[in-house]
Amino acid sequence: MINLSFAFAEPNQPNVPATPEGVLFEKDIHYSEGHDRWVLNVIRSRKKPTKPQAAIVLVHGGGWSGGDQYRFSKMGFDLVQKGYVVVLPTYRMIQDAPFPACLHDVKNAMRWVRAHAKDYNIDPNRIGAYGNSAGGTLVLTAAMTTKDDGFDEEGSFLNFSSKLQAVVCSGAVGNMLHSNHSQRAKFVYRNLAGARNRDLSESEIKSVMQKSSPSSYVRKEAPPVMLVHGAKDKVVLIDSTDVFLKP
Repeated sequence: MINLSFAFAEPNQPNVPATPEGVLFEKDIHYSEGHDRWVLNVIRSRKKPTKPQAAIVLVHGGGWSGGDQYRFSKMGFDLVQKGYVVVLPTYRMIQDAPFPACLHDVKNAMRWVRAHAKDYNIDPNRIGAYGNSAGGTLVLTAAMTTKDDGFDEEGSFLNFSSKLQAVVCSGAVGNMLHSNHSQRAKFVYRNLAGARNRDLSESEIKSVMQKSSPSSYVRKEAPPVMLVHGAKDKVVLIDSTDVFLKP
């Protein structure tokens, strides 16, 4: 079962493993200025590669209310040892701002990667992403949307693209307005839309939930996508993946 709300994983907690030999772990780099969640970590090999490497952006979950840029450190170490550069961003939570703040931030982090491609020996034409749960939903939405959808108009490095070449996500939400959701998930989606902090009408909430859903942006030119979802997930039901495949 995929948990939509877990405690923050702080850098000094034991669930952040030691950095392997030969791996460089650069922490808490600001991809934009003005908020303490506009940060990312970069994991790469200490040995300079002979040619630019593909980059993978790992976006954590946490129900849009928890998690940080250290969440996927172990996965990042493993991927670096397979020849990738790994970037782990965090983003604003529900308590900071409603959607689309989180998507603006994830796309900003992806633009940062492309803007710093030469600095980190990254091939700007080979940038992929993985996300789980809330992170998977953000990654999938980022992959489906284009600059014309208006989510690349805030933050830094606006002259660079947030385009992804491939995406893998697990436990992602395909459509927040689909009829079959757990009560816990429905509560989170409404808070993401701003119901927690603003006096919104039901139609306004549903409008934001629709804009938050990856299925609203399915397009023919989307990059390759791999969806992984557990049939026994009782929080983000597998219907979320099914409805994305057949919106």
